[in-house]
Amino acid sequence: MIYAGFWRRVVAYSVDIIPIFTITFLIFYFFLGFDQALIDFMNSDRSLEARKDFYSERNTVRDSSLIFWFVYCTILEASAIKGTFGKRLLRISVVNRNGDKISLKRSLSRNSFKIISAVPLFLGFLWVAFTKEKRGWHDLIAKTYVIKN
Repeated sequence: MIYAGFWRRVVAYSVDIIPIFTITFLIFYFFLGFDQALIDFMNSDRSLEARKDFYSERNTVRDSSLIFWFVYCTILEASAIKGTFGKRLLRISVVNRNGDKISLKRSLSRNSFKIISAVPLFLGFLWVAFTKEKRGWHDLIAKTYVIKN
């Protein structure tokens, strides 16, 4: 197996998260009231109430994007394509130690453990750049590998 390096994985992540965040933002902006919270925030001399509403809406957009990204990654990494569209574009796959596709349970585990990789200054993700097998903490815990196709 040829392991996918840090920067290739970062680009694949970017290819996935940018459209997810953009779509989520647009849905909230045009249909769920984020536009009004933004307008009120900009026009209110930053009053406490306007800031509270804006930050609440902003956090909802962020959290919704992350939930959508989590579900998207979990399902696609366990699918026959072995990864997200960003990973597919960068020609990388998430596999088990035999090079086979991972189960939905393992994918759920892998994506859940990304929280552990992220919390201490993203060290679990940076770990990929410094290990022979290019595995993040979430890969080590879930027993997965990200390889070049």
